Amino acid sequence: MSVLQGFKSIFLGEDEIEQEEEYQSIYENKKDSDQADKNPNRETKIAPTTTLQIVLARPGDFSEVKSIGDDINAQKTVLLNLETVKSEDAKRILDFISGVAYANQADIKMMAQKTFAIMPKNVGFSGVDLMSELENNGYSF
Repeated sequence: MSVLQGFKSIFLGEDEIEQEEEYQSIYENKKDSDQADKNPNRETKIAPTTTLQIVLARPGDFSEVKSIGDDINAQKTVLLNLETVKSEDAKRILDFISGVAYANQADIKMMAQKTFAIMPKNVGFSGVDLMSELENNGYSF
């Protein structure tokens, strides 16, 4: 027992020292799990019985955006088609969806003009980024 531990046991008692050590171990475990969550590979183990769901969302106006946000919160992959929406409503919808995606650590990828895929953190995406490909061919948005 160190001198510091001896003083702690005199003033605090053994029970409080054990609680302090327990809190310290909980804090260290939490810190380790937080660092694991920041893994750039975003690989997540999924149980074999888990079914990944894809939802096609084609809103008519901004009033339908809440149900799309609920699907993102439920960790579903959402294909968002904004072709039938006015451009000002499309901007509002995309702003809202971007906030929900950010809160859920989801990624948004443009699949085609006015079509986006919102993928939860446990879904990977591979292939050519459409925006880069379009910009390289002379298109700009």
